[in-house]
Amino acid sequence: MDRAINILKKLVYLALLILIFVVSCIEIITINQPDTATVGETITITLDAEVTGKDGSTLVLGFLAPRSWRPVENTTASFESSIGNSSMSLMPADELDADMKRPWKEQITERVGIGDNYGDVEWVVFKADKDLLPPENTSEDNPVTGTITIKTKVGATNLKTQLGYFLGDALWGYLKDSDNNSTFKFASKCIEIVGATGNPENLCGPAPRKLVESATFTYDDILTIIFDAQEDSTALIGADQVFFCSTAEHDLGINEVCEYSDKTEMIRTGPDTWRLTLWPRSYYNIPAGSNINSIAANFQNENGQTIVVDLNTNNDFQLIQKCF
Repeated sequence: MDRAINILKKLVYLALLILIFVVSCIEIITINQPDTATVGETITITLDAEVTGKDGSTLVLGFLAPRSWRPVENTTASFESSIGNSSMSLMPADELDADMKRPWKEQITERVGIGDNYGDVEWVVFKADKDLLPPENTSEDNPVTGTITIKTKVGATNLKTQLGYFLGDALWGYLKDSDNNSTFKFASKCIEIVGATGNPENLCGPAPRKLVESATFTYDDILTIIFDAQEDSTALIGADQVFFCSTAEHDLGINEVCEYSDKTEMIRTGPDTWRLTLWPRSYYNIPAGSNINSIAANFQNENGQTIVVDLNTNNDFQLIQKCF
């Protein structure tokens, strides 16, 4: 008897899942975001969306942006729809989705990924402050339509990145394998942030060479510069000496240190691997009160006849602060 009841419960649950998949449907129709923005600017993004199922009432929004923008602190969201409007608030970090019982941000990151970005991006999740239930006659022929508005402040450095968007409903939870109750899209074009000095960090491109030993750093830290001549099969493989040629741009000008001396000579740490530890303010003789805005560098042999630069840009490598 108990076995029969358990089987019946499973069948009912399965039927409910099938019903949910059929009637609960949300879709992002268009993404309206700028192609470019200026550092520090607050940009406005809108998503045109449709709901074609009558179930669900609490809209969930996921927004993928660079961590350096601090999107949790610098992003707001709201929506207007054919059945009502609502502001949106950050999803509490400890709020679990109804289906998988895991944090929404964790679930979205695992299922959706980060698009064409190589890293340094994160999903920030919002939930509608007002529940709005679609009417009984909601269908593909009679959808609920709406526009989600996102305002976010971009970071302080030149950068390219692919933004991403997720829509779902808190009532039904995450439902990992369903494409009906939730949807996501990545922008077809990477947004470019301009206005700062130095070449942009291209999160849409291949992962850049690691140049600083520490994963996070600022220009006020003591930095250990690292170089692996075998990465990208550089022309410095087998070199007897490697020198660090670099330029620091600061508030009062540009200071270059590019010489063949003990100051710039890197220390061999293994076959074709090198390191050099420095404190930027002292190393570049930055005047008191002047902030370092960017550092660019290349690697050279003892007479400067062999120079290794960034293959992706054919320019000097950029040592970009990462304080997140």
